[in-house]
Formats: sequence, structure tokens, C-alpha cells
Amino acid sequence: MNQSKLRILSLDGGGIRGIVPATVLQYVEEKIIEKTKNPNARLADYFDLLVGTSTGGILACYCLIPNEENEAISSKYKAEDALKIYTEKGNEIFNQAKRSSWFGIRQVFNATRYSAGNLEAIFYSTFGDLKYHELLKPCVLTSYNMLNGKAVFFNTRERLGTKNRAFYVRDVVRSTSAAPTYFSPAEITNMATNEKMINLDGGVFANNPSMCAYAEARKTNFERLGLNCPKAKDMLLLSIGTGSMPIDLKREKKSRRWGIINWAKAVPKIMMDGDLDTVNYQMGMIFKSLGNKHQKNYKRVDVPEFLRFPKEGEKFNPPYDADMSNASAKNISALQRAGEQAIEYANKTKNNEYTLDDFIDKLIAQGKKE
Repeated sequence: MNQSKLRILSLDGGGIRGIVPATVLQYVEEKIIEKTKNPNARLADYFDLLVGTSTGGILACYCLIPNEENEAISSKYKAEDALKIYTEKGNEIFNQAKRSSWFGIRQVFNATRYSAGNLEAIFYSTFGDLKYHELLKPCVLTSYNMLNGKAVFFNTRERLGTKNRAFYVRDVVRSTSAAPTYFSPAEITNMATNEKMINLDGGVFANNPSMCAYAEARKTNFERLGLNCPKAKDMLLLSIGTGSMPIDLKREKKSRRWGIINWAKAVPKIMMDGDLDTVNYQMGMIFKSLGNKHQKNYKRVDVPEFLRFPKEGEKFNPPYDADMSNASAKNISALQRAGEQAIEYANKTKNNEYTLDDFIDKLIAQGKKE
């Protein structure tokens, strides 16, 4: 009997680049189905805690919608259905919702590039009136409350009588994906207290939420798993990135003379992607400190660096547009290919690491848990 471990899925933010983790999740679920010989197996059956930021938060919630029509299948949708949100709805979310690009009087009063109307309509049609605590498994999404200037961690484990917070799923995903300058802040209501919140994308402080996932797990009692405040050695943590690339700052050598518009364009990109590698390094160090037995219990999957970063002195031809809002058919196709390359790279042994397939085996070895 394997020692019980907490299986954690952490999903980065990145807008339309969510195609990369969605492609990886489809692969993971298909492998689980193949290896268990259970066509009804779902990601929700093999993860105990999901944590996401922005587009990663949307993916997490989508995979945790209960299936009310068939008791034999836990979640309503397969991972491949989550991928379709981006491939089929990306144009609607971004291209069709784009505001005028003219920087004039309108931008003084509304500087967001896209109307949130289409996005909110998709969230409503997808999640309806589902309450956040009704999701299948514990889930934590990041956001930032503008009214009190504090980070917000929406947690499905909260119930009335604890923190006295209750939200619709559609409001939580709207909050975590309200990227500054892309969409307007999310104005939502705590149904338990009628308190108003005005929230920003959690990427302003945790675009890679792996450390948030680790911290949440360390302070939580997972009673049904027999794990109270589990340590790193008691965890299996899969972290999936969205293929961020070096920030292309136009005329950066003249940044000392930038005006407010130049900074307004640059800061969101710096802010959203700046912490990704740092958090991955920190998580890697935590697990490497555990010794040979447990140090491979952390797996980071992302588009390989040799595709994302230019070699010194060479002209760089990026495989896709890193812009979080480029939902053109060409870029969507390129991002899907990038997701496939992330899988290929994750299945190559490097420094004696486990491959992604090895990690999937470890997830399965823990068994399906309700």
C-alpha cells in the first residue's frame, strides 16, 4: 500500500496561452484513461487540490464542474473540452471584444483593451449558478481586492460560519482573470454578507501559484486522506506553465524618458510574467532538499526554454506570439504545437528527473479518490 500523498495541480496564468496547459491536461487525462483502462476517468479523480491563477483558474474550475447527468463520471467535462474554450472561444473573448486602439480621450476614462461582456457571457453559460464550494475538489484561485489592497485566495473549503464567504464560480473566475489593461476589474458580491469586492487578476502577485498551493496545503487538514498539514514529502505537485517569453520592451534603452503610456503598456507584462521562474526555482529547491526518495515529487511542465528564449547573438524567431490576447487562428495553432512540445520535453529524462509519464504513474498509484 502506497503512503497516501496529496496530489496538487498548479496552473499558471497567461490569457490565450492557456492553450499550452490545456493541451498538457488533455494529455494527462488521456494517459490516465489509457493506463487505468477506465474511459470514465477524469482529472478530478486523480488530484486532491487544484490551484490556479487567471487562465489557470478557469481551467481548474472547468475540470471540477460536477456531472449531474451521470453518476459514473465525476466531472461534467473532459480536459479536451477545456481546450475548446480557447480554440473555439478565443476569438470571441478577445478579437470580437477589442476596443479602439486609438490612444485618445476614451483611454483617459477606460484604458482596457477588451470589453469583458463576451468573457462574462461565456462564464455564465459555462458555470451558470454553480456555487464555488460545490466544485468537486478543493480549489484555490488567486485575486487581488482593490478595495482593501490585499491578496485574495478564493477557497472552496470555506463555508458559511468560517470566513462567512460564498461566491458563484462565474464571479471567482472573472476575478482571477481580470488582467489590468486587458479587462476591467471584476465587481462581485459576497453572497453571505452582501459585501462588494472589486478584484484584479491574481497574476499581479502570483502568476505561477505553485508556492501558494504549497502554502495552502501546509496549513490544511485533508481528513479524508489522513493528511493533516502535510509536508513537502507528503505531496505530489504538478505545475504547468503557459509558455511565457522574454518581455519585448520597445525602446527599452530609452526607458528613463518613458511617459505614462509606455509604462502602462509595459508594466502588466513585467508584472504577470516576472515571478514565473523564481517560483519554479523556489519549489525545486524545497523538493530537492528532501533527498532521493521524495525530491522527484515535484514536476514542472512548460514550453522548453530553448524555444522561448533567444540564443545570444542569434536572431530570434519565436514559435508563437507571447501576447496574452492574440487569439488569431495562426497563433492558436502555434500554441497547441507549443503545448505538444512541452509534453515531448517533459517526457525526456534530464538530471535524473521523472518524466511526465512517470509522474502520471505516481498519480495513478495513489488510486481514484472521491
